[in-house]
Amino acid sequence: MLSFNTPQFVSLLIVFIICWYIIPHAFRKPALTLFSFYYACLLGGVWTIIILSAVTILTFSWAFILEKSSNKKLLLTLFLSILILLLIYGKQTAALTGLLSGFINTENISLTVVNMVGLSYYVLSAISYIVDVYRGKDSPDKNFIDIALWLSLFTKIIAGPIERHDRFKQQLDRISDSKFDFERIKRGLLICARGYFYKLVIADRIVYFVDNMFPNAADYHGFILVFTMIAYSLQIYFDFAGYSLIAYGISYAIDLRITNNFELPYFSASIREFWKRWHISLSSWLRDYIYIPLGGSRKGKIRQYLNLFITFIVSGIWHGSGVTFLIWGGLHAAFQTFEQLILDKIKLPKFVRIIITFFAVSFAWIFFRAESFQNAKMFIKRMLTFPSSNMVSWEEFFNLGLGIKDWIVLVISIGIALIAEMIQYNGVSLYDSLQNKNVVIRWICYYLIIVLLVIFGIYGITFDVSNFIYSSF
Repeated sequence: MLSFNTPQFVSLLIVFIICWYIIPHAFRKPALTLFSFYYACLLGGVWTIIILSAVTILTFSWAFILEKSSNKKLLLTLFLSILILLLIYGKQTAALTGLLSGFINTENISLTVVNMVGLSYYVLSAISYIVDVYRGKDSPDKNFIDIALWLSLFTKIIAGPIERHDRFKQQLDRISDSKFDFERIKRGLLICARGYFYKLVIADRIVYFVDNMFPNAADYHGFILVFTMIAYSLQIYFDFAGYSLIAYGISYAIDLRITNNFELPYFSASIREFWKRWHISLSSWLRDYIYIPLGGSRKGKIRQYLNLFITFIVSGIWHGSGVTFLIWGGLHAAFQTFEQLILDKIKLPKFVRIIITFFAVSFAWIFFRAESFQNAKMFIKRMLTFPSSNMVSWEEFFNLGLGIKDWIVLVISIGIALIAEMIQYNGVSLYDSLQNKNVVIRWICYYLIIVLLVIFGIYGITFDVSNFIYSSF
């Protein structure tokens, strides 16, 4: 799979950026569309292209049919039904087959799920567009290339962001006239470098420890499993934030601004704030197309809490099949309800609220990561067991997926990342700070970044070309 973290993709990206500023402006959008479909084909094969093309044609034509129809509600319902059934087929077929096996003999039933990379993301984009046309908040786009590019853009097809049509259309209207700007390209590539640092140096190291601990949770207890829970919280953040930074940086380099999906989520002082900072494009989509249509907070507290649970259950179903994802979504709704009923009435220092929020989110991640409900149950049970003896020794600890050298690299790298995040949290731009330095210092920093990525990332002893976590959702 030609994911962002492969050397092949980096080589392809360099060629792409060079070609982008060579081809005539009038051909940029068609060329970018063709390249995006080509990249989708490299990722998922022919079926990915067929489904993506079908959704694109359906979305483009349906907007015009909907606008001219006298029975808009029926057409909207039909469109939503088609795409929701497609999502269910792509994401829940295995779970539904398992459920049916409890009632009927499924031995002779064979359901093949074809590869549909990016389905979760471009389907939600398509739904938001048609709903906005239905509401009169957007108008049908007469340019098929723009619709195709909006749904297929290669920087976001793996794991988002979920772009709204009206916002993205404004970006497309500008890129055809954008000129070569070395500073913009350099800034975009530095954003990518930060993303690669998060992914290759941090997330791809933590995964060896986490993947060793979760399946074997019954063999451990207490603090080592609390540590594992925190490690996974860091892994999923640096993995997904790393992807988002790479996607944002590539788009920035070609003068295209996509949604920034993360704004320091682990600095949140509440679960509500967390969801304003984590996977922003998804959380805002759930708010605008699930929570608010259900009534939001306009119909009393009990209805508000019910709407929260429905919204987060939908989020859990979107993320994956199985009861663990439902529990994960339900926990986030329960946490928000608890905050509003109790925690908000207690005056606590902000740093205490941040710690509480982080541990609440981390606890919910257990169900997100666990291979089954039984695995999650065992993990939590053993995590809450604190015997006075049989603690994991240092020698044992350094045999749990990572050696001492990798732990040293990991701790230093996380420290660097956290310092950078804290600086950003205080409103200081890392890029602008670097640009204010002497030109020699700047270029030493650029080369140092490349060297660090090559030594401790791509060619590190634990290197593995693994997919980004959220590419499977």
